[in-house]
Amino acid sequence: MSVTLIWLPLIEAIIKLKFTKGERLYLAIDRTQWSDKNLFMIAVIIEKRAVPIYWQFLEKKGASNLVEQQALIRPVLKLLKSYELVVLGDREFYSVERAKCLKSNKVYLVLRQKKDTCIQEKGKNYQRLDSLDITPGVKRFLTGLKARKEKGFSKGAIGI
Repeated sequence: MSVTLIWLPLIEAIIKLKFTKGERLYLAIDRTQWSDKNLFMIAVIIEKRAVPIYWQFLEKKGASNLVEQQALIRPVLKLLKSYELVVLGDREFYSVERAKCLKSNKVYLVLRQKKDTCIQEKGKNYQRLDSLDITPGVKRFLTGLKARKEKGFSKGAIGI
């Protein structure tokens, strides 16, 4: 089966039935290793279910790199350019370059962070996420903070 010739037009039709142009779509990006198979996929969330849009089998074991991630995301961005997009992913998909690329395409990025990620609230020193007073079941949303000490990463928000 050809993903681009058969599946993409089908998934595009499904999305047009479920969503109106300009509406926000949530896309989940993930990779899983099954024995010698390394599946890398991006899916749209429809009614609390992840429906695959595009996928690739990586010819290696382990994490994906920036080039592989861009190759996976590019056709999806082209397909869904008339929607507001939010990409959800695990910490494997973090990089300043990817964030800049998605931002330039007006795509929002939400990633799970490691507990040793350093954040800086306005007027405060950097602190690790695991140093915050976090209580299970209590939600906090921090905005206007720097989420990494690395150069080039702009201000953002973190939900705890």
